[in-house]
Amino acid sequence: MADWSQLPKDLLQLISEKLNSELYSTRFRSVCSSWRSSSIPSYHHHHLSLKLPQFSDDNNFSTRHLSKHSIFLIKPPQHQQTLHRPWLIRVGPDLNGKIQLWHPFSLFPRVPFNFPHHVFDFNQISVHDLGHMFFLCHKAFVATYQGNQPVVVVAFDSLGGMSVFRCGDDKWTKIVGMATCFYGDICLFRGRPCEAIYSGKTEMIEQDLSVHLMAEHVDTENIGNKFLFESECELLLVDCYGGDDVLIDVFRLDEKEKKWVNLTNIGDRVLFLGNGCSFSASAKDLCVANGNCIIYTDDAFHDLNDTECGLSVFHLDQGRVSPLSDYPEYFKLLGPPPEWITELHS
Repeated sequence: MADWSQLPKDLLQLISEKLNSELYSTRFRSVCSSWRSSSIPSYHHHHLSLKLPQFSDDNNFSTRHLSKHSIFLIKPPQHQQTLHRPWLIRVGPDLNGKIQLWHPFSLFPRVPFNFPHHVFDFNQISVHDLGHMFFLCHKAFVATYQGNQPVVVVAFDSLGGMSVFRCGDDKWTKIVGMATCFYGDICLFRGRPCEAIYSGKTEMIEQDLSVHLMAEHVDTENIGNKFLFESECELLLVDCYGGDDVLIDVFRLDEKEKKWVNLTNIGDRVLFLGNGCSFSASAKDLCVANGNCIIYTDDAFHDLNDTECGLSVFHLDQGRVSPLSDYPEYFKLLGPPPEWITELHS
């Protein structure tokens, strides 16, 4: 049997550089001392060492740290996956810096899940890292221009404009030339921040803070709230119109033509949209029968109170909406911890 601890140091370093998740890096470094000493230190911390000043136009935003939350798909052991369901969970610090388990769509100051045990052991279970998000008082993203160390924070300010904070600065810098937007979105695509405004026009911010066009306006009659995120190495734009009848269009970026291409079928993918949270997963990984749908919170593009918010699913092939509770295999993904997890930790 091969002795994995004797792998060449150069090979181990190359492998560790490809691990873009704090969880994966921790597991890699836990294998043995030679793997730990050969790996590249991870900068994907939940507590980032950036103290961010207030926006110049927002007196309600005091200096605070940026916090990182990760979305995990937790799956039962391979031989039990036909018997037990997976679980979607968000892991990140609360306002006091204590790591908690959260519902994927919950935002501060809602309470975290009440997990009945003091320790959640990730070494006993299969975990897929589906992405992460960063929290200020607004939605924010960190761009990693130098290795993995976060050096740039990009966020919407209180007036809907785009601002940047760079390590070493003492204040936010407003990006000149980008449209003000209250119904758009920002995300990272290939390590660069992108902004989609209400019309769908999308621009990318370069390292020198210059802006270049990614795509023109979307070609659709119903223009609504935008959700912008990377899925399977593609940049997707989801246009949600929450009138009397909910309409959702999904677009894929054609980089060469600089335009959005409407998708009538997203195959095996399931998209998840929340207020400040967007991610995707395959139906196969979720252990559900079908993909080609969008699961969203009602407050994602409706002006609702927390008590009125529910979960719905939009069937892309049928163009209709159903309560998520009508589909238990999807609904239970976002519910309380399944029994097999609590039994594993009892």
